[in-house]
Amino acid sequence: MKKLVGMDRRGFTLIEVIVVAAIIAILAGILVPMIFNQIDESKIAKARGDSKTIQTALMMFRKDNSCFPNRTNGADPATNTIQVLFSEGNVIADLASKGWDGANNQMLNHLRLNDNGYSAALWKGPYLATADADPWGNRYMIGAKNFDGAGPVWILSAGPDGIIQTGIDDDVLSGDDVGIRLK
Repeated sequence: MKKLVGMDRRGFTLIEVIVVAAIIAILAGILVPMIFNQIDESKIAKARGDSKTIQTALMMFRKDNSCFPNRTNGADPATNTIQVLFSEGNVIADLASKGWDGANNQMLNHLRLNDNGYSAALWKGPYLATADADPWGNRYMIGAKNFDGAGPVWILSAGPDGIIQTGIDDDVLSGDDVGIRLK
């Protein structure tokens, strides 16, 4: 039989297939951790950006109302009655051990709606369209008890581990918490 030109039907050897598979496995072993690290970094960057958005809403609220959103419905405007404001998301465990007691006021009740009796002539909201959970599904927390006091005011996320490690009165962030200090 006559052999046609270009019709050589030689396949890959087992060794060639194993070498290609090994190269792919090595590349995957190098690239996968780098990709997952970038995903974690993007979540941290999103949490920082969300914290800055909340900070901007708080400052606009303060400019318009001459106070921070720190009182419950009907309270005297000069009285700070709220300890913590929180966003949507999973409840963070063990808040009391770090001083984050009284987490009973959603920030949207102050920054999206005027549910707390601020002057209708001054309140120009909504200041914040949504207050969604952080990238890990947990609440953003605001240390409202120090709005009018001498202590720091933190806007923070519990970070990847979902545990707040920064005390409400701490001067610096602790652990893997992500956020910013308002004052």
